[in-house]
Amino acid sequence: MASTFFGFSVARRGMSAHQTALNVTAHNIANASTPGFSRQQAVFQTTTPAIAVSGNRHDGPGQMGTGVTIAEIRRVRDGFLDYQLRQQLSKGSHWQERHEVLSTVEMILMEPSDTGLSSVFERFWGAWQELAKNPIAGATRAAVVETGTTLAASLNSLATQSEVLLEDLNVKTGLAVNDINSLSAQIATLNTQIVTNLGAGLNPNDLMDRRDVLLDDLARIVGFQALPQPTGAINVAVGGRHLVQEGRAIAVQGAMVGTSLVPAWPEGEALLLNEGSVAGIQVARQWVENDFSGRLNTLARTLHDSVNSVHMLGQHLDPSNPTMGANFFTLPLTPGREARLIGLNPDIRNNPSLIRTAAPLAGLADGSNALNIARLRNAPMPGGTASLEGYFAGIVTALGVESQQAERISQNQESLTNQLTNRREEAAGVSIDEELSFMVQFQHGYQASARLLATMDEILQTIINLGR
Repeated sequence: MASTFFGFSVARRGMSAHQTALNVTAHNIANASTPGFSRQQAVFQTTTPAIAVSGNRHDGPGQMGTGVTIAEIRRVRDGFLDYQLRQQLSKGSHWQERHEVLSTVEMILMEPSDTGLSSVFERFWGAWQELAKNPIAGATRAAVVETGTTLAASLNSLATQSEVLLEDLNVKTGLAVNDINSLSAQIATLNTQIVTNLGAGLNPNDLMDRRDVLLDDLARIVGFQALPQPTGAINVAVGGRHLVQEGRAIAVQGAMVGTSLVPAWPEGEALLLNEGSVAGIQVARQWVENDFSGRLNTLARTLHDSVNSVHMLGQHLDPSNPTMGANFFTLPLTPGREARLIGLNPDIRNNPSLIRTAAPLAGLADGSNALNIARLRNAPMPGGTASLEGYFAGIVTALGVESQQAERISQNQESLTNQLTNRREEAAGVSIDEELSFMVQFQHGYQASARLLATMDEILQTIINLGR
């Protein structure tokens, strides 16, 4: 049968369990604003009954409970929501980076505007049109020189700013590589600490929360596969290779592929990236380098060839130097940098009379050759159907389409990410009202256990006083 002091033990366990639950509630309330914190829950469980099955047990009502204990302090977390959210974080960062890069290119172009390349083209062709009407006037020749210089300088500026943007993206990729290494090293350290605590029978809830925050941050940079292990560790695989394995992290590095900096494994193999901000940077960089800059170079090369091919057929006003100033534009033989290097022939810049306005056999006052150059405005480019201006308009349109698509998908991803974040907060976040109600419940439980202890003390005093 139970001893006289049996009730003291039950009351003490009740006070201890409710005090622990109050401490857990206090921890939840204190961390209600902590990013990534998951609310914790004290799990109550009955203790082992006092009477077990045996052949010589005494007669009695049966097993008698011995009170309550806290079986574990559980972290409330939905792993499937984490999986879904990290996928969307990777996709969202990917499209956000693409949109930011393309928006920068749009700012570089400044189309439509009075200072954009379209307006410069319009003034250039207009200057040739006016020169065809009055080919001898110095003012009209000076206008052609000025607009030609401006057109070449505008192409130079666009190419230069594109090159600066590409270099900035390389720097940004290098910073992302450092972030990957920092996050993976921290995850590996936390893996070791979590495995050690779990092996000792402890629930390292706060350490797991910190690891989940790091995994979320890593998901924004690179898409990865999280591989939970029986030991409690989480391995991280990128492109089928382990970035983090238990307590070991693989340090990645930046490697140059052509002119692009990409994250690579220690032996030099590039990471296979499909999602995340780094993948978005790489895709946007390829578009800027191949589509945008490549088409600008085509535009500059075609402008140079088409204007020069007509210009060299005419004659200028200086009969003493018939061969000088044959080319209106100059372009060094540097493939891939035509827009950056195109310029006005310095001889023509210094001496506008070298502009070849007249037809070969006509008088010097003839402006038919200048008119032929002005007609290039509507002439199709070699091998195509669009004019030079139409080709540039196609560049602007393609950029607009890419930018709008990136913006639309980025906004959709942001909306989806916010929904999943809210769902995770509903499941794992701290509700102050709920915690306050638990606090009152545990407080009453503690007070009731204390009252039981006081009552048992009074009963014991009564028993003791009976013997006096």
